Amino acid sequence: MLLTFLRPAASRASSTSIALGRAGAGASMLVCPRTLPTMLGLDSASTARISWVVQLLGARDLALGLGAAQALRYDARAGRTWLAAGVLCDAADALVLAAAAGRGRVSRPAAAVVVVAAAAAAAAQARDLRS
Repeated sequence: MLLTFLRPAASRASSTSIALGRAGAGASMLVCPRTLPTMLGLDSASTARISWVVQLLGARDLALGLGAAQALRYDARAGRTWLAAGVLCDAADALVLAAAAGRGRVSRPAAAVVVVAAAAAAAAQARDLRS
C-alpha cells in the first residue's frame, strides 16, 4: 500500500531527472555544437558543416526538457503531454542514429552508447506515462 502511494512521486522524480538531463544536453549542444559529432566519429569538416543542425537539436532538447520539468512540477496532465513528446523524440533519435551507425556514417561504439541512452530514456518516460 505504501509503495503504491509513493509510486507517482517516484515516477515524477524519474521523469523530472530525465527532463533536466535533456535540458542540460540541449544547452550543451547549443554552446558546443561540435562535441556530439566529434564524439560520433565525424571528421572535422563534416562536424563544422553540421554544427548548426546540432544547435537546432540542442534547442529542441532544451525546450522539451525545461517544458517537461515545469509541467511535471505544476500540471500532471500537461506533464504527460511533454513526456509523450520526449518519448517520440528519444525513440526517433535512437532509430535514426542506429540506422546511421548501421550504414557506417558514425562510430558504431559511440552510437551504441547514445542509442542505449535514448532508448532507456524513452522507455522510462513511457513507463511513467502508463503509471
